[in-house]
Amino acid sequence: MATNNDKIQFRGADEKRASQRLSEMRLGGINVSELAREGLKEKLREVLSNEERVELHQQYLDGELDEGVAKILIGDLLEDIEREREAVGKAETLSTDGVFQNE
Repeated sequence: MATNNDKIQFRGADEKRASQRLSEMRLGGINVSELAREGLKEKLREVLSNEERVELHQQYLDGELDEGVAKILIGDLLEDIEREREAVGKAETLSTDGVFQNE
């Protein structure tokens, strides 16, 4: 089981030197950790299939996946689904009295 102290590591000598060079060029440098987090989040979302997204969303709904992980993996999709759920809930409460449908 992963802990909060676990690190993701990879051999990236060229990437390290490239980030150091860019950091040297910019006043105040660059935040390599933030770039790595955002890049990893983007790539994780990129490699997910639609089926995996649906499965992850169901795991989130079932309480098997915490919100933080769900937001990283399915991000905006999670918010879109929640908005749609709210809209459907509101639509279900609308009165249909006096509404007729022509067939």
